[in-house]
Amino acid sequence: MIERTTVLTPDCRLEPYWWRATPHDPEKAGIIPASADVAIVGSGITGLVAAIHLARAGRSVVVLDAREPGYGASSRNAGYVGRTLKHTFSEIMASHGLDYAIRIYRELMQAFRSVAETVQSLKIDCCYRPQGRFLMATSNAMYKAMLHEFEMRAKYLGEPFIPVERSRQGSEIATDLYHGGVRIEDHAGLHPGLYHRGLLASAVALGVALRGFTPATAITGTQGRFRIITPVGDLYARDVLLATNGYTGDLVPWLKRRVIPFDAYMIATEPLDTSLVARLLPTDRTYIDWNFNVDFIRRAPDDPSRILFGGLTGRRVTDLRAMAHSLHSRLTRIFPALASAKFDHVWTGRCAGTFDLYPHLGTHEGLHYALGYCFAGVPMGTWLGSKAALRILGSPEANTVFAERPLGSHPLYWGNPWFVPLAIKYMSRHDH
Repeated sequence: MIERTTVLTPDCRLEPYWWRATPHDPEKAGIIPASADVAIVGSGITGLVAAIHLARAGRSVVVLDAREPGYGASSRNAGYVGRTLKHTFSEIMASHGLDYAIRIYRELMQAFRSVAETVQSLKIDCCYRPQGRFLMATSNAMYKAMLHEFEMRAKYLGEPFIPVERSRQGSEIATDLYHGGVRIEDHAGLHPGLYHRGLLASAVALGVALRGFTPATAITGTQGRFRIITPVGDLYARDVLLATNGYTGDLVPWLKRRVIPFDAYMIATEPLDTSLVARLLPTDRTYIDWNFNVDFIRRAPDDPSRILFGGLTGRRVTDLRAMAHSLHSRLTRIFPALASAKFDHVWTGRCAGTFDLYPHLGTHEGLHYALGYCFAGVPMGTWLGSKAALRILGSPEANTVFAERPLGSHPLYWGNPWFVPLAIKYMSRHDH
């Protein structure tokens, strides 16, 4: 058998490109305090933003994580900052009425703005930039549907957009694969590793006790006197926030039955000729197609010689090297000029969805939760992290449309997401 040519560099790392700027050093679990006002399980964006708001309000906070802080999807995602859901504005308007659609998308705008506000207020150097986004259509019918959707948003939300016909899309992206698209000028991008590190530093500076490699193995008691059991000791807390999203496990079976984890995959090219990168992605935006199961592309925000690419979300793959070949095939469909390019980073991150494809904030038996971001983790994690803190503080400003919907399950689902590849394939049936 002839071995296929590898698409990986000899020193390829099977870990996020973002970790180059924020190395993850192994560490041991530390001693946990005996008690705190609030215990937060999960040290991603949601947990850290909540911890920062709570600490500013004078609460003592302990954040626990089963791995090193930042190991999860908060430092593995693409770093896109936009305002989008798996339900379009037009779809929500048709199913729930215009007023509800406006409420949902107005709050998406608030979530989007909350990232810039957080970066600015905490002075986080994370390559945040309103570079704009180009959404690509994979068929002419999709392009027409995109125009209708964004015309509705412009009409009812006042959000501008710029249609780009197929004949002019070369000014945005150098490929003939797509059928035009929509440009949104104010969407942004950032470096998720640096964003997470900035949140982490801010939390610690405010006195938050952070404990990595300290999994919560059980929670007993009731609100006002919860007992969080860990391998290194027990912690008593008045309130508990579960901020585990795609890494939600057996800790709370009720929650496990309502969160659907799935894997997303990304690669980073080795350094390329910068003139080639500039030719392929001339406007340096964040690029994403309008499929249900998306392909997404961007230049590395801290290295203009690299292209970052992701796709094939939801597949259950254990061999990242094999996945790299599949991603290479998808990338070269878009850019044949990258046929000889190699990858020096390949990684995966665990995302999470819900059965209704909405993010959720809520309380179950006194336990607070915020999760199920459905591909919008950076803005929704930032926004709902702050809202979760406000709920714990009893503030009327905690109100959010994402706390109004019940977090439903399915009678046959007990936490094993075996059906995710089939479900994504079914929901992607109209993509082409």
